[in-house]
Amino acid sequence: MRGPVEYAQAAVVARAIKSRLLRADVLREAALAKDLGEALITLRESMYPGVGEAKTLTQALTSIWGGYFKTIKHMAKVTPGEALNIVLALEREEDLRDVTIIAYRSAVGKPVEEKLPSAFYEGTLTYNILRDPELLASPQKILEFTEDTWAYKYVEPALRVTRELKGGATPLWAIPLLIARLYNDSMEGLSSEKRSGLERLLCPHIEYRLLSALVMARHLDIPSRFIDMVMGRKVTLCGAPLEELKGLYEREADPVSLAGELRGLLRDIRVEGKSVYEILFNSMRSSRYNLKSRAISSMSGYPFNPAFITASLVLLKLEVEMITFIVASKEYRVKPAEVVEKLGLETL
Repeated sequence: MRGPVEYAQAAVVARAIKSRLLRADVLREAALAKDLGEALITLRESMYPGVGEAKTLTQALTSIWGGYFKTIKHMAKVTPGEALNIVLALEREEDLRDVTIIAYRSAVGKPVEEKLPSAFYEGTLTYNILRDPELLASPQKILEFTEDTWAYKYVEPALRVTRELKGGATPLWAIPLLIARLYNDSMEGLSSEKRSGLERLLCPHIEYRLLSALVMARHLDIPSRFIDMVMGRKVTLCGAPLEELKGLYEREADPVSLAGELRGLLRDIRVEGKSVYEILFNSMRSSRYNLKSRAISSMSGYPFNPAFITASLVLLKLEVEMITFIVASKEYRVKPAEVVEKLGLETL
C-alpha cells in the first residue's frame, strides 16, 4: 500500500492546480464577452500560457489544450505508479476519442475537419497521426500505428465495428462506451478502498458515457452484439453490470423508453426528458454538476490517495471544456446569453 510519502508531491501539485482555477464570475464575464478578443483578455490570468495574447481560435485552443495536457504530464511524473493509469486516463480520454474519429473518417473516406483537442498538443497520438498523410489515408495504418500503445485495444474493436456496420455511425455511440471502458481499465489493480474512492468521484462521468452510448446506439438501431465487441468482456461499471445494461437495451426498442429503464441503474446522473436530445443534455449537465461537486469533496478529504490527485485534474478538465465552449462560441457568433444558459452560469 502506498503511503503519504509516495503521494506527497502529487498532493502538492493537485492543490496548486485547484488554486489556479478561474473563479465562476470570471468565466461568466468571458461568456458574456462580445467577441473572441474580449473573451481571451478576460481569460489572460488563467493557467493556460499565452491565451490572453492569442489572436485566433486555433491559437487559443492550442494554449488551452496544450496547458491541459502539459499539466497532466507533470502530474504523471510525480504520481505513484499505482495511480498512474487513472491520471493518464484524463489525457487518454481525449486522445482515444480523437484517434477513433480520425480512423472512422479515414474508413469512410471523409476528411478530418473538427478542431480536435488532442491535435493541439504534440505529445498525443492524434497530433502525430494528423501530420502523416500516409497514416491518414488508411484506417489499417492508423491501427498499426497504435499497435504498441495503450490505445490499440480500444481502436481495434472500434474499427472492427465500423467494418461490420459498413460505415455505420461508430463515433456517435461507440466512443462513449470505449471511454467508460478506459476508465474502468485504469482503476484495475487498486485496492477496493482506493477504487471505491475513485468510483465515487468518477461515476457521474462514467454513467453519462454509458447512457450516451446506449441511448445513441438504440436510436441508431445498433445490434446488441456490437456492445460486447466494443467492451471486450463482462464488467460491472459503477455498480451496474454490463449484462444487466445490455438486457435493458435488448428489451427496449425505443431510446426514450430505454433511458427511463436505465434510470434505475444509473443513479449518479439525472435521466429525464421527452427526446433523445433532452435526455442527453440533461444528463450531461447533471454529470458535470455532480462531477464537480464530488471532485471538490474529494479534495477536502485525505490527500494521499488516487481520488485526491485525480479530482484536481477533473476540475481542470471541467474548466478546460467550459473555456473551449466559450471561445468557440465567440468564433461562431453564438449569443452570449445562450452561452451563459448552456454553461449554467445564469445565477452568478
